[in-house]
Amino acid sequence: MGVRRIKEFNYALLGKWCWRLLVERESLWFRVLSARHGMAEGRLRGGGRNTSMWWRDIEVLSREEWFMDNVNRYVGNGENTCFWSDVWIGDESLRLRFPRLFDLSLCKDESVARMCQLGWGDEGQAWSWRRSYFAWEEEVVGELKLLLHNVTLQVNKADRWLWNLETSHDYSVRSAYNLLTVQPPAGATVACTSIWNKDVPLKVVLFAWRLFRDRLRTKDNLLRREVIPNDSRMCVAGCGSEETSNHLFLHCPFFGSVWHYISRWMGMSTVTPLCVGDHFNQFTFVGGFAKARRAILHVLWYATTWKIWKERNNRLFKGTQCPIVQVVDKIKSLSFMWLNAKFPSLPFNYHGWWFSPFTILGIG
Repeated sequence: MGVRRIKEFNYALLGKWCWRLLVERESLWFRVLSARHGMAEGRLRGGGRNTSMWWRDIEVLSREEWFMDNVNRYVGNGENTCFWSDVWIGDESLRLRFPRLFDLSLCKDESVARMCQLGWGDEGQAWSWRRSYFAWEEEVVGELKLLLHNVTLQVNKADRWLWNLETSHDYSVRSAYNLLTVQPPAGATVACTSIWNKDVPLKVVLFAWRLFRDRLRTKDNLLRREVIPNDSRMCVAGCGSEETSNHLFLHCPFFGSVWHYISRWMGMSTVTPLCVGDHFNQFTFVGGFAKARRAILHVLWYATTWKIWKERNNRLFKGTQCPIVQVVDKIKSLSFMWLNAKFPSLPFNYHGWWFSPFTILGIG
């Protein structure tokens, strides 16, 4: 038998607790956690930094895609299914599908059974709002009512959770571990020795270390920690996608296009990979295995990601925006400053760096 991948195995074990949080709500341990942390929208509240590491890990893991994508809700009588927060009709919760209506609703914590009892027809009392909705919101209400039109509850059957990876529909550590180990080990795509680059400031190195481990304060991470509301999760560039590290630094139509300008300036041609770690490896080796070229490409990669992050923060917190060309110019200036300190004995000038970066260093 092969050696287990410890990180994935620990995730699979923690997934068992996430599953028990869903299916064992009448147990003593769940009632203790409920009394300690409280309930919100049918779920236990996160405890923030004041709780144990075990509970914080479970709270984060319960929102991970690999877990949530393999959990479905079978609705019988609807008594134990949260109308807004649980995924019980369609592929996402009504809270995510209709965020404006969820914000307006005065029945955020009601079950499906209770909402049905109140009535979700045209004159139903389930539609209690904290204010009168606008004309465009009335169309959204109509869409929600149409979605619920053919829903019929089965009063003699209880609600239950289903785990998609087992025929019994019960969670198993084995199936979760097998799922997690289909992919390469998380966080193993970038060697530690490649991260700690002495040619760039320490704060930038620490920034990259957090980026590779998905520990930056991107909106998806803040959402998992319940720091921001769900309707604030979108990319600050206004592209309509959720802000994750991979999206922000690689696939955003605005920020991701920075790499196109940088590659063209360096005289390279690449295809953007899916994740940041793979992009780092690809970018730093695309110029060949020559140590001098790789060193420059390392510095350029750090300067580019750093400036993308700074521009993102300026847009988010200061309301200022730079054109894409100006962001690229800032990257060229910053990388020149760092490399000029590294090669003080070379005839290193800004004009030469701007037009022929490899040639000016004598490694064209």
